[in-house]
Amino acid sequence: MQKLKYSLLSVLMMILAFSCADEPLPFDTYDEYAKGGFSRLLSTDNGTFFFTDPDNSAFTFDVEYYSENNGGDVAGHEWTVRHRNNADGTISDPAVLSNITSSTFGTNAKSGLPSASFAFSMNEAMAALGKTIDDFNGGDDLIFDGFIIMNNGSRFGPDNTGTSVNGGAGFDGIFRFIKPLLCNSDLAGMYTAVATNTSQAAGIGWDDCAGNVWEGNLEIVQVGDGEYTILTTNAEVTYDDMSFGNFYACYGSDAQGSLPNSNPDMLTLTFIDACNQLSFSGSSQWGEVYSFTEVISDGANLTLGWTNDYGEGGSTVITRAEGTWPALK
Repeated sequence: MQKLKYSLLSVLMMILAFSCADEPLPFDTYDEYAKGGFSRLLSTDNGTFFFTDPDNSAFTFDVEYYSENNGGDVAGHEWTVRHRNNADGTISDPAVLSNITSSTFGTNAKSGLPSASFAFSMNEAMAALGKTIDDFNGGDDLIFDGFIIMNNGSRFGPDNTGTSVNGGAGFDGIFRFIKPLLCNSDLAGMYTAVATNTSQAAGIGWDDCAGNVWEGNLEIVQVGDGEYTILTTNAEVTYDDMSFGNFYACYGSDAQGSLPNSNPDMLTLTFIDACNQLSFSGSSQWGEVYSFTEVISDGANLTLGWTNDYGEGGSTVITRAEGTWPALK
């Protein structure tokens, strides 16, 4: 490792030595990068926003501040809120919800870094937007965006901060919370399922699995308010399987490490029922983002079509033995 380190250093020195003064280097040097700061999430109560109970909908979180000067050049922290109407896809202009300065920061006793605590309620968010509950639909989202303001006036938020910092492992930077407006949800249960793979024309091996079918038992498990994961059983072993059985039909997956959620004790990819509006939350163990392509409730049958940004996808018919599915969409 020492030889490799010195070798790379030597190469860099050679590039610098032989580069003409008026000829730009083929890469940006450290001094050319914008230097900013970020807030690292310390804790959150994961409070839930209920469309049916705004008076008791709130969440809190704690952060500490990082920068080149150990957070000392962070001047303030601003949070805005937007309303996303999921019925028509419109998103409101942002409204400032909180704007604190470094004079109000505390100090994290463990790290010695500047820190702050926040508490946002659904009623506060609606008031900032100039709206009432009558302006919302069940299943809409409130989007909370955070912006770090530096002493030099520069701002860093969710759209100009790299993904490695913004929620990436090792940084845990937090710049955005999305709170769906939920209703009471009861989808949990044991069902039978038929999963059929569908081609997404992505030019990957999955395309060749189009039409492959898996049949078996599927359990919808509630892991939070209106939040669920999927368990399927293959080779007499039960796995956390957010492919709804489709990975078995293509890859013959028989191990948890081959499925979207790598560890059932550390759920990342789940799906949300926000007042009958279904959506995915989180990402797979490979960072893939999932979305529903169809949701059809037809009596005892629920058809869920999905795809991800890698190019995999499928359609699973989930059948309940008793009763009918709610009007999911």
